[in-house]
Amino acid sequence: MSQETVSPSESEATQEPEEVLVLAEQDLSLVESADEIQQTEPPQKRRKFSWWMLPVLGLILAVGGLSVYRLQGKNSEVAAVAERAPLSVRTVAAVEGDIQAWVSSEGTVQAVRFKHLAFDVDGDITYLVSQDGRSLRAGDLVQQGELLAQIDDRRLQADVIQAESSVNEVRRQRGAAAASVAQAEAGVASARAQVAQAEAQRSQAVSSRTLAQTESQRYQALYEQGAISNSELDNRINTFQDAGAQSQSADAQVQSAQAQVSTAQAQVVAAQQQLQAVDSQIDTALARLEQARIALEGTQIYAPFDGVVAYLNIRENEYYSQQAVSSQLGNYQELLNRVPIVVIDPSDFEVVAELPASSGDRIKSGQTALITPNVTQVASTSNNLADRAEARGEVYSVTPAVSPGNRSIDVTAQISSGFANLQHGGSVTLWVAADEKENAVVVPLNAVVFRNQVPYVFVVNDENIVEQREVELGVEGLDKREILSGVKPGEQLVTEGQNGLVDGAEVNVTQSDFTAMGGQ
Repeated sequence: MSQETVSPSESEATQEPEEVLVLAEQDLSLVESADEIQQTEPPQKRRKFSWWMLPVLGLILAVGGLSVYRLQGKNSEVAAVAERAPLSVRTVAAVEGDIQAWVSSEGTVQAVRFKHLAFDVDGDITYLVSQDGRSLRAGDLVQQGELLAQIDDRRLQADVIQAESSVNEVRRQRGAAAASVAQAEAGVASARAQVAQAEAQRSQAVSSRTLAQTESQRYQALYEQGAISNSELDNRINTFQDAGAQSQSADAQVQSAQAQVSTAQAQVVAAQQQLQAVDSQIDTALARLEQARIALEGTQIYAPFDGVVAYLNIRENEYYSQQAVSSQLGNYQELLNRVPIVVIDPSDFEVVAELPASSGDRIKSGQTALITPNVTQVASTSNNLADRAEARGEVYSVTPAVSPGNRSIDVTAQISSGFANLQHGGSVTLWVAADEKENAVVVPLNAVVFRNQVPYVFVVNDENIVEQREVELGVEGLDKREILSGVKPGEQLVTEGQNGLVDGAEVNVTQSDFTAMGGQ
């Protein structure tokens, strides 16, 4: 044992294995020497020496076990050092910006002004407007009041002419009836004048009779006194009787004149009734004329406003049937394939969508609305929703009633920009900002972890030491959320590598770009 040599300058980790190795070599040399002695000595001495080897073998085993134990302890210390090495994490800075909580659903684009144009009668299409030397087609621009198509209208033209003739004839009859009324009213006036004249004559006759009666009475008295002769009295009596006759004649003339007035008035009433009947006939004739003109107009299709032909389902010389269109009123898509022409105004669009009824209390008029191509696209980490929106607008109306079938509410959003990216009847996704907040502290969604349903973040300080903080959450967006308390703008938050992190742990930090993840 006194022969082992160990350099004092070597590390402890190197000394221990070498010490064990020297001891083992010495023990092996002793064993070899013992074997040699055993081979040269008699058999009796050889058996005694075998018993002597037991303690040596025990010592060798003890030294080996001690070496193994010390090596295992050394390895555990190395593993403990490795566990205490800083973890690699990825962080982003909390920022101050705007955040929205979005509600989305598939919707349909439709022009605010659009018109389904159809003929009101059946018939052969005799005219379809030409543009640039070719027949009208979908996508062509049209101007308000422009005649686009027409059906054969010869029969309806004849109906209009006949109705106009009827109106003219009835109006002529009305002229005659009005003349009869005027003539009857003139007869009434004449009769009333005769009544007045007869009444005047009767009044004069009554006066004459009264005077004659007075004179007759006075002459009667004079005759009784013997002042006058009998012939003079007879003259006065005759004069009184003549005056009475004239008075009676005047009464008869008055009664005759009054009868003539009644007759003339009856003639006026009859003439007025005839005039009213003719007026009624005029109204009927005018109504028929208007119907004929409307039917004639129904053979023509005019552009209702400046716009674009969205659908065109007719050709010149084809036969048009109203029934082919009316039979598809319950199937809008099939109706679009049969209605002759659909004109839209491409300068003003709106989107109609059905949102979940549970969102009804959160959706209000005036809220921000974004339009993306379809519902399959969701917010990604490389591009935010605002960048992917093809059109923008705001909520125009929200129905207060819930659809009983799918438990949804109808929402209409008017578009304010991006009209060129939309098409009438197109399927899009309507995003409504149900909750919006400005100048909020926002972080990516993956910066928040939940432990026992409590939200936490891991904040890394300038010395790369982690602090675990409980936070209060606010509005949740598509790829970020608001922090109401617990985090300040600019603080670095762990977004990747939170597993295994504890409060006070040291980390190696790799920063991320929060803006690319949808931050403001």
